[in-house]
Amino acid sequence: MNIGLIVVVSLAFPLLWLSACTDRRSYYQAIKLKDAILEILQSIAEWENGRLSVAKMLAFKSYRSNLESKLQMIRGYVLIRFLTGIPRKKNIYEVCALLQEFYESVWFCPPGFRQQAEALARQIKHLLK
Repeated sequence: MNIGLIVVVSLAFPLLWLSACTDRRSYYQAIKLKDAILEILQSIAEWENGRLSVAKMLAFKSYRSNLESKLQMIRGYVLIRFLTGIPRKKNIYEVCALLQEFYESVWFCPPGFRQQAEALARQIKHLLK
């Protein structure tokens, strides 16, 4: 009888902890965060191929606030991170800092800044994978 009780408690504890630390809204926000990350990676790939539209180029300006707001809405990030396959919070905050720099180097495009933009793009892709 004691073994059965131990098994039930050991199986129930992680589920109770998961439900206490996270909620459905957080999970959906994590899915939206993952979609935003995929959109950023797709936009960088289009920029590298030279097919990035002006609208998507201007979207780089809003990605930072979008990512930060979604991060703040997620409860139980550590658990949800493994369920959804999103990067660490630290990496996302680093990308938020780099996106403004990348936007400026792409939008204003001064001579010689293509190499800097390419280095920033590589760094962003590395952090988001």
